[in-house]
Amino acid sequence: MAAAGTKKRRGSGSSGAGSAVNGSTAPDTPAQTKYRAACVRSGNAVVLGMRVDAAINCAGMALMRVFQGHVELLGFQPALGSYYSLYAPKWNSLVVIEGRTNANTRSEATKQLLDAAYQAPYSDASRSLLTLIEPAAAAALEMDEEHAADALAKEIAEEFPIVLVFRSVPVSFGNATCYYESSSANATFLEKDSSAQVVLPGFKIIVAKEEYAELQTAAAGVEKEEAPKVPGSDLQQYHDWKSSVRVLSELFVADAFRTIQITPQWKDTADAIESSLLANNNEKRQQRIVVCGAKGVGKSTFCRYLVNRLLSHYGMVAFLDTDLGQSELTPPGLVSLHALVSPLLGPGFTHMKSPLRAFFCGATNPGNDPLYYMQAVKSLLRVYEAKWGSTDSKPKQADVPLVINTDGWIKSMGHDLLCAVIQDANPDHVVQLLATTKNKQFTVPSSPSWKVHGVEPWDSFGATQPSRSSKDMRLYRWHHYFLAQSFCTTTQLPRAQLQNLHTISEKNRIDDQICRAFARLTPYVVSFDAVDVSFAGSSVAPSQSLFSLNNSIVGLCINVAREPLHESSSRTGPPRILLKPAHAPCLGVGLIRAVDVEARVLYVLSPLPINMLARVNLLVRGNFPLEALVLGSSSANEPYVVTDVLSSEGTGAAVMQSRNNIKRKRDAPIVAGGGRA
Repeated sequence: MAAAGTKKRRGSGSSGAGSAVNGSTAPDTPAQTKYRAACVRSGNAVVLGMRVDAAINCAGMALMRVFQGHVELLGFQPALGSYYSLYAPKWNSLVVIEGRTNANTRSEATKQLLDAAYQAPYSDASRSLLTLIEPAAAAALEMDEEHAADALAKEIAEEFPIVLVFRSVPVSFGNATCYYESSSANATFLEKDSSAQVVLPGFKIIVAKEEYAELQTAAAGVEKEEAPKVPGSDLQQYHDWKSSVRVLSELFVADAFRTIQITPQWKDTADAIESSLLANNNEKRQQRIVVCGAKGVGKSTFCRYLVNRLLSHYGMVAFLDTDLGQSELTPPGLVSLHALVSPLLGPGFTHMKSPLRAFFCGATNPGNDPLYYMQAVKSLLRVYEAKWGSTDSKPKQADVPLVINTDGWIKSMGHDLLCAVIQDANPDHVVQLLATTKNKQFTVPSSPSWKVHGVEPWDSFGATQPSRSSKDMRLYRWHHYFLAQSFCTTTQLPRAQLQNLHTISEKNRIDDQICRAFARLTPYVVSFDAVDVSFAGSSVAPSQSLFSLNNSIVGLCINVAREPLHESSSRTGPPRILLKPAHAPCLGVGLIRAVDVEARVLYVLSPLPINMLARVNLLVRGNFPLEALVLGSSSANEPYVVTDVLSSEGTGAAVMQSRNNIKRKRDAPIVAGGGRA
C-alpha cells in the first residue's frame, strides 16, 4: 500500500525535534541533531538523514540505498540510487555506516558514477539492477512506496547532507538467523499493545544506552498524535503519522554490540596495495593478492574489506576462494573462482554467488585429498589467466585484479599446501594476518616477485556474546544455499519466534521449522544411468554405494570425458562408480534425499535451475555430517532420513585422529631428581 499524502507527512512523519508540547518546544537531543527519520505508511521503508560526522551501527538485515551524499561501509562507497544488501547479524560484528564528504576513489569513471546526481530517486533501472542481485527483494518492492520514500527523502535532504533509505528484506529460512529484533526493544511503545508492529522489522540501529534513553525521554514528551484506525480494530498499524523522534526511538535500540573496526594498519596496507595496483595498470600482467592467516584472525574480513576497496577503482574484481571449511561465496567443500561486481557486506553465507568455475573437494579441509585440491587451484589460476591475462599476441582486455583467500590450516601439511598455493599464484602482494599465540604463527615463502605485508589480527570492538562456531557457520551456509527461496509465513515463523534469535540460548529455537522446510523442498529425479558416481577422498564397496549416497551432500559435476554406457549392459544395480576421481568442474551441490532401488532413481535437492542440472553427469559424494541438517524434525508425515554416523553428537563415532600437539609423558623433559616434568 502506498504512503499517504505528502502534505500530511511533512507535518508529522518527518517532523523535527522541536515539536510543540502544551505550547512549549522540547529541546533537541544529541541523537535528534545528528539524525532525522521518517517512514512510509507500511513501515517497511525508513528514510534516515544523518550528518557527515555521524556513524550508525547496523544490526539485522535490510536493503540500503543512498539518496544523497556519501557514506562508507567496510571499505565500500555505494553509488547513489542503487539498493545494496546489508546483512549484519547481531551475533556477529556489526557493519558501521560512516558519513563521508566526497567520493574516495582515484578512478574518474567511478567518481562520476558516485557523483552522478546530487539526489538519486529510485528508478526502473535501479529495480532491474536489484533484480539481478536480490530477486526476491526486488519482487517484494512496490514502486508507490519507493516514490513516497523519495518524497520524504527530499524533505529531509533540505537539512541533512546524507540521506539513506532502508527497506525490509523478506524473511526466508535461509536468512532468518540474520533477523534482529530484541523482545526488550521498543518496550515503551509495545507494552500497551503487544501486537503492534514496529518500523523496519528485522533491522535496527544499535546505540549507546545514554543516547537511547534521551530518545525515549524525548518521545515520551511529545504529544501523542492521532494514528489512523483500522475499521473494527484499535491497532495502530500505519506508520506515516509518526514523528521523527518516534521513528528514531523505534529504529534505534540500546544493546551490547561489537563492530568491525578497520585498524590504521589494515587501512595503510590496503592503501599500499591500491597504490601499487593503480601504478601498474599499464603492465601486461594482472595484479594478484594472496591473503593468508590462521583460523580466527580476520582473514575473511580483510578479504571483504580489500575487495570492497578495489571495487571503488575497478569495475570487477576476481576472487579465488581456496578455503574449504569457511568458503566465502559458496557452500563448504568447493574451490571456486568468481567475478565480483557488487560489495561483500556481511558474513560469507549471506552473499553466496554462482562461480565462474569451481571444483568439489568434498571436505572441510584439503587434507582429505591434497593432490586433487592443488590440481583444482592450478586449474582456476589458468582460467583466470585465460580470461583476463595477456600474452604477446593477446593484449590485456581489462584491469581485473585477483584476490586469493587461503585456507586457515597453517600447520603440518596445511602449511605445505599454503606455500604451494602462494608459489603457484606468483602474487604481487602477500598479506599475512599475524597472531600472538604460538600455534597460529607461521612463515610464508619469500621471493623478489612479491611483497609480504604483515598486519595485526582482527580484533572486535565492544563487548558482547561470543560469535558462532565454525560448525554453526557451515550450517548457516547449507541453510542459505538450499532455503534462500523458502520464504517464511507468519504462521510458520511468527514474529515472537524471530525475536532474540541472536542470543546463544535461543539460536536453535527454529531448528524444527528449518528441518520441515527441507522436507517441503521438491526433489529432482535422477536416473542411475544418467550419472556416474565418485567418492571424494575415499572408496566405498559397490554393495554399500547406495547406502553411502542416501542422505549425503554430492557435488554436481560435468565430466567431459565421460564414456557412454554400453547398450548391451544390463540396466540393473547401482550407478556406475568411477574408481579414479575425475577432474570435473562443479556447478553446485545437491542433497540426495532418497534412493529408489526398484525404479533406479535418485531424489536430489538442489537450488540450481533445471537447465543447469541437465548438464550434470557426475555426482561426487562428499564427507559432511548432515545430522543437524535433517534430523531435527519429528513430524509423522515427513520422509524418513538415514545418516551413517553422528560424528558431532556421539562420543567415539567419528574417525580417530592423531593429536600431535599433545606432549606425551615419555617426551617430557627430565628435571632434577630423575623425574619428568
